[in-house]
Order: sequence, then C-alpha cells, then structure tokens
Amino acid sequence: MKNEIYADYSKRYLFPPSVEDWVPDGHPVRFIREFVDSLDLFDLGFRERKIVEGRPNYSNNLLLKIWIYGYFEKIYSTRQLEKACIDRVPLVWLTGRISPDHNTIWRFFKKNKGKIKNVFKKTVHIAIKTDMVGFALQAVDGTKIYASASINKAMHKDDLQKLLKKIEISMVNEVVKDINDTERRESGLPSLFLPNKLRDKNALTKAITEGLDKYSKEEKQELKERIQSNIQELDEKKKKSLSIIDPESRMMKTKSCRDYCYNAQAVVDSKNQIIVGSKVTNDEDDRHQLTKMINESKKTCNKQTETTLADGGYFSGSEVKKAEEKGYSVITPVDGKVGKSTKKGQDPEFAKEKFTYDPKEDVFICPMGKKLKYMSTSNPKSRNYSIMRYGCKDYKDCECKDRCYTSKGGGGKKIDRTQYDDAIYRQNKKNSLDENKEIFKKRKGIVEPVFGWIKHNNGFNRWLYRGLKNVDAQWNLVCTGINLHKLFKVWKEKGLDLG
Repeated sequence: MKNEIYADYSKRYLFPPSVEDWVPDGHPVRFIREFVDSLDLFDLGFRERKIVEGRPNYSNNLLLKIWIYGYFEKIYSTRQLEKACIDRVPLVWLTGRISPDHNTIWRFFKKNKGKIKNVFKKTVHIAIKTDMVGFALQAVDGTKIYASASINKAMHKDDLQKLLKKIEISMVNEVVKDINDTERRESGLPSLFLPNKLRDKNALTKAITEGLDKYSKEEKQELKERIQSNIQELDEKKKKSLSIIDPESRMMKTKSCRDYCYNAQAVVDSKNQIIVGSKVTNDEDDRHQLTKMINESKKTCNKQTETTLADGGYFSGSEVKKAEEKGYSVITPVDGKVGKSTKKGQDPEFAKEKFTYDPKEDVFICPMGKKLKYMSTSNPKSRNYSIMRYGCKDYKDCECKDRCYTSKGGGGKKIDRTQYDDAIYRQNKKNSLDENKEIFKKRKGIVEPVFGWIKHNNGFNRWLYRGLKNVDAQWNLVCTGINLHKLFKVWKEKGLDLG
C-alpha cells in the first residue's frame, strides 16, 4: 500500500466550491476588503468614469483594493499586480476572480494619485478612534529613496562648461547663420535636453575628450546654443546637475553614494508607531522640513501633538523660530556652528553663549563686562537672511584676551548675530534640561524602525514612477500599507470598528 498522496485531477464536486471559502477567517485580505468597503470613495474624491457604450468600467472600489493589497504584501509593480490577480489566491478572492490588466491598474493610479492621500488619512483617523495615537510624543525623520532614473542620464554643469569651451575654440572666425529653434523637435522634450547622441554621460565625456571633428558648423552652433541654455537653466535652479529622465529628482547624498533621489518624510506617533504625517520633497536635506511636517501631522490628525522630536539634520534657526511662533514644542539638537561657537583651543567660558546680548544698546557683553559693539552687516548668497557682526575694541588691555580670542589674525573677539539667535538660545536652554535629554533618546526607537520596515523588510528602495506628484502618491500608499499592518493586528485580536 502506497503512503504518498498524489493530486487527484478526476475529483468532481456535487456543489461547486464557493470563492468565499478560499481564505480563512482572520486573513489580512478580509481586513483589506472590510477597510475599503467602509470608505466613502466619492467623499474622498474618487469619481467613476461615465460611459454610454462599450464594456463597463472597473469600479474604484475594486482597483483600490488591488493597490492596497499590493502595498500591504510588498507588490509594487502594476505588471506584478496583474499577475497576482490571477495566481495569488487571496487576491483572486479579493477581486472576485476579476483580473484587470496592468494598464487599467496604472490608469487608476494616474487618475487618482491626488486622492490617495485621503485614504492614508483614513487609516490615521481609524487609529485615533481606536486610541492607537497618543498625541504626547511624535518623531519626524526623512529617508532618501532612489529615483527611477540613471545617474548616467544627466546634465552636469562641469561637463557642459568643458564642452562649451571646446566648441567656442573650434568655432573661432566661423560665421554661421541663425539656426531655427529645435529645442522641442524631439518628441516635445523640454529645452533642457541635448541632442540624442549626447544624452548619455559616456557620449558627452567622449565629445569632451576626443573633440568635435564629426560635427558640422551648423551642428556646433546648435550645440553651443543648447549648452548655454542648459547652463543657464542649472544656474537658475542653483543646481550643478539635473537628471534628463526625471528632472524633478535631485542629486542627494545617501549612505553609500550620491545619486538622484527624492526625500521621503514621515511623522510617527510614539504610542503604536502609527504614521501620522507623510510627504515627499526634492529638497536635498531636512533643514526646512520641521514645521512643514508638524503641519502635515496636525492637518492629518486635526489635532496637535504635544512634543515633536527631530535629529540634528532638521535644525535651522528659521525652523526653530517658526516652531516657536506656531506654538510647536520641539526637541532638536542645535547645530554646533550656530548655537555653540566654542572653537578648537578656545576656552568654553568665552563661547558665544556666554556673551549676553543687550537689545537696548545693541551690544554684546562679555563675561568680563566689556562691550562688543556693532561693526557691519553681511548678506551671504548662501543664506536668505542677514548676519550682523559685533567686535571688541578693548581687547588689547583685557587680561583674558588670550583665552577669549585665539585667531592668528588678531583684532579681538567677534560675534555674529542673526534674527534667529534668540530662538536658538531658548532652544539650547530647553535641550539642556535633563528630562528633555531623556525624552530625545526615544527618537530612534519611534521613527527609525518604521523606515527599517519600509526599506529593509519591504525592500522599498527605489521609486517606480517619475515626478514629484507621482512619488508622493506612491509614498502615501507605502505609509497606508504600514498603518494597515498596525490596524490589522488590532482587528484580528480585538475587533475593529472601521465604520
């Protein structure tokens, strides 16, 4: 007698099996169906396409279920979702054995990308109603996610300038008639682009190093005009390079390299690590994101959290002042170059924070009682605010001059002041409290596991779409998936009112 079990292809059923029996109770896909069915999609901004003839539409309800299932189960590609609708039993159950093609799935995203934010907000509102959001402490952080673009398909200012110089040398004493505008000749592409044969960085480098002998006078003139236009565009955007494939992405520093990325931001509540604020920016750093992300959280939750934690990358004088003016309580390390001016070899007793500013006389008073008077005001191009400089003129007779000022240039102690200094000092004082130091230690445990989950566990390291609006919609789907995982645990263990 054989013990092995083989597939029995001849088996017949008296009654056909029900699709409803294909997944067990408590399965995540049942939760996803219940969640989407609880949504008033019209109220959230989704609109059905009206047709008079032809095949009926796939409903928004059905297509949204497919997208949410995908981001819940780490399936991001529309082609993979199309395949999953056929061979993944839970998704076959969820769709009722209906399998839209990948173009239909993509068109739903394209049409409704601005509405997906509202679905994310619903997950937050359900979490709030279930008392999963504490509003006592939240942490904000950002992560760089690679753009859907090759680093070799980019315009680099240095390369353009080298090629422009070579062209100008090759065109000495040449007189060329005006060339008709060809900027948009190639498939309506923006004027920032070079001709096809020079779009690849390797081809551009070859043109720089090997010369332009193969180009006619007319081609050189056209190329010169395009390069000048590109350089002007880069100067206007204050960028050294731009991606041809995804012009809205930016060159950003990651842990391993510099590449074209978008900066994905999230605010996470400390109670159950629910994401309460999400947004994507193409700013290369986080210095101007703090109050924006607190605003996002407040707007999503319709309520303000008591304290927000952020790492040192979020510090800037303007952000600290904005937060103070809006009544936001934040704990963020102050940049040592701004908040604490102690330099190498300098006595900490004569650091900037030891000098008292007197607004009536507009002077700084040093620990020895001497006055540092106003000297000048500068407006650096790298900053959008003025810097006032104050200096000590009595340093020659001061017994502490060697401890106070150690510069080889001499001239006595100098202190710079900005319009944000008072807010920075107050933030420094707040940060120095022992209770706040202990609170700040919780930051990593609140927000960083969420990013680890997204990038390491879920493998989400590169955007599938191009353009800021598209990647922002995709980020909202990612955050929706994370929140639904949190809500699913409660739904399975205790039950959850999704109405």
